[in-house]
Amino acid sequence: MSSATQPGREVVQIVELIVPICANVFGTSPCTATGTGDQKCFNTRATCLDAENFDGSATLSLFFSRQSVAERRVEGVDYIIPSLRSVSTAPTRINLSAVDPDSTGLGNRAVCDIELMDHPHTDRVVDPYLADRSYDPMARGSFWTKWLRRWKYRQNITVNVYEGYAGQALADMIKRQYVLIEVSGPDASGRVRLKGKDILHKLEERKAQCPEASPGVLRNALLAGATTFAVAGASLSDYPASGLLRIGDEFIAYSALSGVDGVLTFTVSERGAENTVAADHDAEAAVQLCKQYTAATVQEIVEDLLTTHAGIDPAMVDSAGSFAQEVSRHLSSYRLSTIISDPAAVNKLIAELQAQCGFFIWWDERVALIKMRAIRGLETEPPTLTERDHIMPGLSVRELPRNRVSQAWVYFSVRDWTQSLDAVNFRQVQVVADLASESEDRHGEPSIRKYFSRWLPTGNLAFSSGFKIVNRYSEIPSEAGFQVDAKDGHEYWVGDVFYLSHGRLVDAHGAPVIEQWTVVSADEVVPGETVEYVVENTQLYGRVYDWMADDAGDYPGTSAEFAAAYWGDSDGLLSDGTKAATWG
Repeated sequence: MSSATQPGREVVQIVELIVPICANVFGTSPCTATGTGDQKCFNTRATCLDAENFDGSATLSLFFSRQSVAERRVEGVDYIIPSLRSVSTAPTRINLSAVDPDSTGLGNRAVCDIELMDHPHTDRVVDPYLADRSYDPMARGSFWTKWLRRWKYRQNITVNVYEGYAGQALADMIKRQYVLIEVSGPDASGRVRLKGKDILHKLEERKAQCPEASPGVLRNALLAGATTFAVAGASLSDYPASGLLRIGDEFIAYSALSGVDGVLTFTVSERGAENTVAADHDAEAAVQLCKQYTAATVQEIVEDLLTTHAGIDPAMVDSAGSFAQEVSRHLSSYRLSTIISDPAAVNKLIAELQAQCGFFIWWDERVALIKMRAIRGLETEPPTLTERDHIMPGLSVRELPRNRVSQAWVYFSVRDWTQSLDAVNFRQVQVVADLASESEDRHGEPSIRKYFSRWLPTGNLAFSSGFKIVNRYSEIPSEAGFQVDAKDGHEYWVGDVFYLSHGRLVDAHGAPVIEQWTVVSADEVVPGETVEYVVENTQLYGRVYDWMADDAGDYPGTSAEFAAAYWGDSDGLLSDGTKAATWG
C-alpha cells in the first residue's frame, strides 16, 4: 500500500458530494404522492410531489475522480463518476488576536475550487426509481443539467476532498471538508465548477446576526406606566417566554408571553430596565428582543453564537476538546456580561471576543471541527523543524510593522446599552502602554489600538486584555513562509506550534536562534507532495510553567522538565545561562 513516505507515490484525488435526499419512499406512507414511474420524484425537495411530508434527513454520497481512479476502484467507494478534471484549494488563515489590519477578525476562509466535465449519465445511484422509468436516461440531458434541476436547493451540501495515494482505502486518505456555496456551468465546453468554503462562512454578516431582527411592533401606543402591552405582526415563536425587549431607548423586562400568532401580549416585570428610563412609545414602534449574557464564559458565548445564531451543527464544534481545555486552563478569569440590543454580525461579535480575551478559533477541515486556542505560552515542548531534515530551500521571512501595538486603550463599562459603542459611551478606559518601545532609539513612534468593549465588565479584565496585547506585540512581529515534504506536512497544521532551526534565523552575532512559531496557514500546494506553511513568530508568548514542590531540588540543567519553574539569579538567569521563569 502506498504511503506518504514511499518514493514514486501516485497521488489520488476524490471529491465527495453529500447531498440531502428524502427518507421516504414515493407513494408509501407517510408520502401520499401518486403517479406513474415516469412521474415519480428523485427524492429531492425540488422534485417532491408531497412537500408537506418531505423528510430531508437522509443523505446520498456522490463520488467523482479521474478515469484512471474510477477504473482501478478504491476501497470504501462503490461507484465513482469519472468526470473530475482538477481540484484546487486555498487555505484558511487565522488572525492571531485579530491584530492584523489586513485581515478580517476571523482571518480568511478556506476554499476549494473543483472542475468537472459534464457527460451523459445512466442515472445510476442518483435516481432511486430508475427501474420504474420508461425512458433511457442516457438519451435525456446530461449528468449536471439534470443534477442542477433535481438539487435546486443546495444550502446543506457538504463537499469532501480526499487526497491520498494509489492503493489506499478512502478511510486512509486525508479528508478536507467544505460547504458547497456555488455551482456554475456547464459552459459551452461542458465544464462545471463547484466552489466550497469552510463552515465559518456561515458567520458572515449577511447570513448570521445576533440577535435577529424581531418582527413585532406595538399594536397600540404604550404609556410609561403600562405593565402589559400588545404586539402585532409576530408569532409566539419569535419571542421566548420571558426576556428583555428594547422599544426606542427603553429596555423592558417581561416575565410572561401569551396570545396567538399575529397578536401577542407581554406581561412586564420591569419598565426602564438596565438603567434606562420608562417612556411613552407610539403605536407601530419596533419591539426588539435583546441578547443578554451575564457572567458567561468565553466558551458559553462563542458556542451560543456559532450554533444558535449561525446555525452551525454543534457536532462541528470541538466543545469537549480544545474549547473546554483552553477556556478552563487559560481563559477562566473571563466572565463576560453584555446586552446586544441591535442585530450585530456574528463574525464581528466573535472577532471582538478574540481580540479582547486573547484567543482564536478556526476550522480544521481535516477533522471537520471548529477549534479554539488561547493566545498563551507553551505547556509542552514542541518539535523542532530543521533546515537539514524538514525545510525545503526557499524559506523567507518578513516583518509585519502594521501589527505592532505599543499602546492598547481598552474602553469598558458601557453607559447606555441602547447607544453606539464609541468612546463617549464608556465610563472607563484602561491604557496599557510600553512607552520605552516608542522612544527615539527604538521604534520612534506609538502604535495605538483602541478596543471598545461591550464584553469586559471590570478594570482588572480590561487591564489583563490590554497587557496581553502590548506584551506580545510591542515589538514588530514577523512571519515566515516555507515548504516541507508531504510526509512532514501531514504532521502539523493550522494552530500547531513548533520550533524552527534555519540558517536565516540568527541573532545579531549570526548564531542560530531557535524560537517558537505558530502555523497561521497550511496549504498542500502539490497534492501528496508539498505542503506550504505561513507561520508567525510567537516567541513572546513565552512558556507556561508549573510551580515546583518545596523539595523539588535545584535546577538540574538540561534534564529539567520543560514546564518546571526554578528560581533564577538577580538577572533572571539559571545556572547555565538560560532564562528563568517569570511572573505575568
